[in-house]
Amino acid sequence: MRQQIDVVAIDGGGSGTRLRAIGVDGTTLAEAASGPSSLTLGVEQAWSNVASGLDALASATGADLTTARLVCGFAGGRSPERQAQFRAMGGQSCADIVIVTDGFASLLGAHGGRPGVVLAVGTGVAAYALGQDGRVSSASAWGFSIGDEGSGAWIGRRAVSLYSRHLDGRLPDASTLFDALRSRVGDEFNAIQTWLSAANATRFATLAPVVIDAAAAGDGVATRIMAAATEELELAIGAIDDGGPVSLLGGLGPVFAPRFSARLAARLTPPRGNALDGLALMARRGWREEVVPELERQDG
Repeated sequence: MRQQIDVVAIDGGGSGTRLRAIGVDGTTLAEAASGPSSLTLGVEQAWSNVASGLDALASATGADLTTARLVCGFAGGRSPERQAQFRAMGGQSCADIVIVTDGFASLLGAHGGRPGVVLAVGTGVAAYALGQDGRVSSASAWGFSIGDEGSGAWIGRRAVSLYSRHLDGRLPDASTLFDALRSRVGDEFNAIQTWLSAANATRFATLAPVVIDAAAAGDGVATRIMAAATEELELAIGAIDDGGPVSLLGGLGPVFAPRFSARLAARLTPPRGNALDGLALMARRGWREEVVPELERQDG
């Protein structure tokens, strides 16, 4: 049966994209997944993977998406230039495109549009807060090239950096982590350089589970990497924290929850929803920017 899609919520990050087709009555009609659509990895790649997801939704619903609104939360979505490029690529495929960051979408979803803090940690990382005064603030959302401290990509890059030190004698510690990295990135200079030549945030993040497993097994190097990552994440939360509830989202959220300090752990609250829920909330209220109007915020 042919269905009418009013909104497609799109959560795009460095590891993958999730899409939700929402009908005119607000019900979920279908969901789909596709490849990475972080705008920092390239707008063309982002649109290609979003388009693939939209095709899947069209097939599942039989709907004409040219009348639908796309409400997107992208990693790297703050840049006006990238937003404009994405809209130029997708403008003929839908009725409207709204773009915010995936961190803001997660913030709205986690607390239902009410005050609180969210830490979204996966391939990248971003901490967002909605204060009691309605002000939205963020920390550690600068992207992989200079930031994303504590993220999966940061953990993987840190591991390879220490591994390179080990290979040339600057870090003589024996480590099961280094043993595991040999089969993944190479065991000599040229092989590692070849691996690095194609390494971006997504590829570095594939090494995070190796570090996490090694730390769980008691490896000293991996344990120190995870401790440093935890410290960075707590620092990001602390920079914008006003004492409200704190929710963790993203694939690595469950990994870090038991690592946080007792003071922070006591404030952790299960999220009410995810980034797709936050984007659906934006669509219902007609929001187009990373701003929470005072009246709407109080209405919850």
